[in-house]
Amino acid sequence: MDFQVSARKWRPQKFSELIGQEHIVRTLHNAIGMDRVAHAYLFSGTRGVGKTTTARLLAKALNCSEGPTPEPCDQCTFCKEIRDGISVDVMEIDGASNNGVGEVRDLIDNIQYSTSACRFKVYIIDEIHMLSKAAFNALLKTLEEPPPQVIFIFATTELTKIPETILSRCQCFEFKPLTHQQIIDQLKAICEHDAIQIDPHSLEEIAKNGAGSMRDAQSLLDQVIAFCGKEIDPGAVESVLGIVGQNALATFIDSVKQRDAAGLLQQVSEVIAHGKDLGYFCRDLIEYIRNLMLMKVAGNAEVLLSGQTTHLDTLKKQAVSFETDELQQMFQVLSKAEMEMKRSSLPQILFEMAVLRLTDVRPLQEIDALIDKINRMEGPSPAKTSTPLPARGEPVKKAAPAPAQSVPKRDEPVDPPNMPGDRRPASEEMWQQIRAAAGAIKRPLGTYLDNCRLTALNAKEMRLSFPDPYTMGLVEKEENIEALKEAVAQVCGKPELKIKLQLGITSAPVESVPEPPDTDSPKGKAPGKKASASEDDIMRDALDVFGGKVIS
Repeated sequence: MDFQVSARKWRPQKFSELIGQEHIVRTLHNAIGMDRVAHAYLFSGTRGVGKTTTARLLAKALNCSEGPTPEPCDQCTFCKEIRDGISVDVMEIDGASNNGVGEVRDLIDNIQYSTSACRFKVYIIDEIHMLSKAAFNALLKTLEEPPPQVIFIFATTELTKIPETILSRCQCFEFKPLTHQQIIDQLKAICEHDAIQIDPHSLEEIAKNGAGSMRDAQSLLDQVIAFCGKEIDPGAVESVLGIVGQNALATFIDSVKQRDAAGLLQQVSEVIAHGKDLGYFCRDLIEYIRNLMLMKVAGNAEVLLSGQTTHLDTLKKQAVSFETDELQQMFQVLSKAEMEMKRSSLPQILFEMAVLRLTDVRPLQEIDALIDKINRMEGPSPAKTSTPLPARGEPVKKAAPAPAQSVPKRDEPVDPPNMPGDRRPASEEMWQQIRAAAGAIKRPLGTYLDNCRLTALNAKEMRLSFPDPYTMGLVEKEENIEALKEAVAQVCGKPELKIKLQLGITSAPVESVPEPPDTDSPKGKAPGKKASASEDDIMRDALDVFGGKVIS
């Protein structure tokens, strides 16, 4: 057979033909031109990005009959032998199958002999990370001080598995994955050369599934050509590769926005019925949501999505209908599902449950906005204001009726008319107003005051009790105290009112703070003592704190 797969037929034979690794080509060009070629190189990167190809090009450049030259002629005997893999002095070794210490010892023995015809003896070891620990150790001394005219070139897809002792003896080059557009351009050139008719959408799909690997993309192209012949129609790539097209993904996202759970499950069933891989479908959904996010937040989304020009209009329309936090939640749900599907024996069920979770995604709301809304809507508790208390004396008949004035006579009544003498209901209602006013002045302060309790309020002093020192420390900051005083002045009309903070939440009723004895103290009352509360008062306070009602 004369047929060669595209990956071999279109393998670069000169540095100028190498795609996407300009930084490495420039370094090697300069090293050859200045006669500063190292004795050991390590090429790392994902599959199909040109590591082994670059190693062969370097061997050709060093051994070319016109060289060493930055650009091999590819016409001389040495270049042709290296290109065909039959050169005696350029040996390619598979590290996966020659990974023992015995093979490395044989290699070291052969290194001592001079070259047969070429200028340099080059050893290209592919998948070097597969060597055993003993093999690496056996190679160390020779790698550090090789004989003259010997050059090592290592290639690996897993740089992390290479020992540090090997890395320190090599010049390391990291090969980048090829861009989407670079792969498309190369595939288009191949199709034009071979007279293959293919639409741009099909090229995009093949390049996307190549995942940055030119060899993978070229293999997929050969597979599609074998299926379709010289004319590749838009749906052929999806049929051959078992992937879901962009139109199906757009329809799926529309159903998510409409929260059509039944429709989404029906689409999943159709994907399975057409023999598509759910893992690929989930991966494509994740990428589609990423594209929606770029379209939502990036000013140059058209540039970032340059390889997907056929669907930009659809992405723009759909991105408008989603919030960024919705897209982030959807991305997290699908990413987690993809990882779980790889380890599960029931991937379809896992994916269906993830799809149903997508219908429950809602935009998030800022906590500050919610707190502010609650503070504006918050009013006196129904249990404290709207529920009428039982008539005094009816449910509890053990004690005499409570006195008409709740505040002990020894305390001065509050001067403003909006602070009536009835102790509990007025003080609680006023505290709600003070807290709301403080929250309006300084939003975080209203949140802090939600965690404290009013324990005393009279004409001269307000006392607040806190459950922990941290919350109390936040409130007692100077700026918060000033805001609280301003709120008290707005509600009570008493800017000179003293504010005292203390630790320890108490469920006792709010009492007036005792004042020092003076000439205005009522006669017959011992200074410093509190007025005793009746059982009716205690029952009222218990109902205020715990809620409920009294039954006979």
